[in-house]
Amino acid sequence: MQTVQQIVPISDMHMNQAAVLAMVDKAPVILAQRSKPRAVLVSVEQWDAIALELRNLKLRLEAKRIEEETQPDEWVTDEELERAIAEKVATNVGN
Repeated sequence: MQTVQQIVPISDMHMNQAAVLAMVDKAPVILAQRSKPRAVLVSVEQWDAIALELRNLKLRLEAKRIEEETQPDEWVTDEELERAIAEKVATNVGN
């Protein structure tokens, strides 16, 4: 079940930081400026989980791409796949 979004005016962040930050521990908080969504606050734990999931999805997509480029009768070891992904990630770090 989808939870109700927590939306607070950005002025609440200025006037009552402790309460807004306590809300962040439960779920992301949408900061509104002039009644329009302006920013989203998430806890460090949530951010880390999102970043890890995104990294894993990118690695899976890259592994799938490498696998598709491999000839059907050609075998790619886990080490070769990990090395190819690591090289791809290293070249994308600077971008």
